[in-house]
Amino acid sequence: MNSILFLQTLLNALMLAGLYVMTATGLSLVLGVLHIINFAHGAFLMFGAYLVWMLVDKETTAIENVPEFLRVLDIPYPLAAIMAVIAIGALGALVNRVLYQRFWGKVLPCLIVAVGLTQIMQQGAFVTFGIHTKSVPTYFEGLVDIFGARFPLERLMIIVVAVLLTTGLLLLLRYTRTGLAMRAVAQDSDAAAVSGVNIPRTATIAMFIGCGMAAAAAAVIAPVFTVHAYMAEGYLIKAFMVIILGGMGSITGAIWAGILVGFIDAFGNVFFGYFTQIILLALVVGVIVFKPTGLFSGIVFDVFTREE
Repeated sequence: MNSILFLQTLLNALMLAGLYVMTATGLSLVLGVLHIINFAHGAFLMFGAYLVWMLVDKETTAIENVPEFLRVLDIPYPLAAIMAVIAIGALGALVNRVLYQRFWGKVLPCLIVAVGLTQIMQQGAFVTFGIHTKSVPTYFEGLVDIFGARFPLERLMIIVVAVLLTTGLLLLLRYTRTGLAMRAVAQDSDAAAVSGVNIPRTATIAMFIGCGMAAAAAAVIAPVFTVHAYMAEGYLIKAFMVIILGGMGSITGAIWAGILVGFIDAFGNVFFGYFTQIILLALVVGVIVFKPTGLFSGIVFDVFTREE
């Protein structure tokens, strides 16, 4: 491998790592605080991508069934991305209030609800937007030269946004009262409640942030990849790989495992092609069998023997 190809692959690895970290940290935060497996996380990401597409100036074909008011919307991409993050975060908070909080502490009922919600969101998007993939116009145009390797600016922005949002999340969890409350609930919700922490409010904030992180990932990948109703599945699978490797409920684990999966994905595709996914799955299975708490000691749910 020559130096240019290595640097190009390294940049792609950092881009994928940033994408996986943004997606997985939101999922891991919800899992840690609410103690539920939010299987609808990928669907929230998909809704975020569609919302960005709806808000910005877009190209549509005559055969697409797009309402007229959506055709004329032309909001600048940065503002559309912020609006999508807030809207999807609010939607996640609403889902938590209406659905998830009814099954607090019950893993399997929440999982069933999340799977059903995913199907509703996916089929709803399919019926509303049709089978045609959508494209968000590029906002960050051009290439940047990094030590001889030419890299699209829009992909570089995925790395930048991922670093900023992940750093912000870590600072929030470490230095704010809300962050301390979320950490307390994740460690021991009963003790946190006795200490005066408002559990429903803390869980709703965690859900808002978690879904907002998914929407942020959607906003930065929408101009790079296509938007469609079933895009959620691939990102959700990778997010679950990341949190299993890093440890369920561990934000630090999600960050390091996201970087690991991103590098394996990028360099593996160069050297091993499609066998890379087999390698990743084998790694995940190995962690589940030999270290079920993950590489960074997350939460293990004893789903079938837990007393209700």
